[in-house]
Amino acid sequence: MLSEETTVYEGDPHFIKEEVFTLDKDGFALSLIRMGSHAGTHTDAPSHFIQGGKTLLDIPLCDYIGECRVVGMDELKDLAGVGKVLLKSAPGSEARLTVRLAKTLIKKGVRLVGTDSLSIGDDAVHKELLENDCVIIELLKLDGVPAGKYTLYALPLKIDADGSPIRACLIPAP
Repeated sequence: MLSEETTVYEGDPHFIKEEVFTLDKDGFALSLIRMGSHAGTHTDAPSHFIQGGKTLLDIPLCDYIGECRVVGMDELKDLAGVGKVLLKSAPGSEARLTVRLAKTLIKKGVRLVGTDSLSIGDDAVHKELLENDCVIIELLKLDGVPAGKYTLYALPLKIDADGSPIRACLIPAP
């Protein structure tokens, strides 16, 4: 949920919602929303780290929808044929990749990597994934979501930007 308490990366703009018009005064409600493009659960476009890189408008929406697997960091070796992976942190740790793990996932054909951590990894990890057309989703809410197969729906806003908040939904696979 986006609110004034939404987690953002250190130094990023926080979410702010201001009432511009109210039902009591104006007969209708309208809010002004201000936030960074990476507020809360969000996706990173290549232009977030790569000069001249793709923006969200260049990434097909189908890249954000489809079968996925929720896994712990210890399950990354068993991903043959999995195109979308959501990494769930173990208690007291973060689900972050190294460049080596990012390269391994790309070689296995992974085209979307999400994490419940604030970041998927350092700048080099971001560049490795984004240069290889791998979608990144960060700050997923995976509490109470068991490892397994799901259908993911995680569409960004239709904006020409370096990132966007998303509302990610997981539907258990039949």
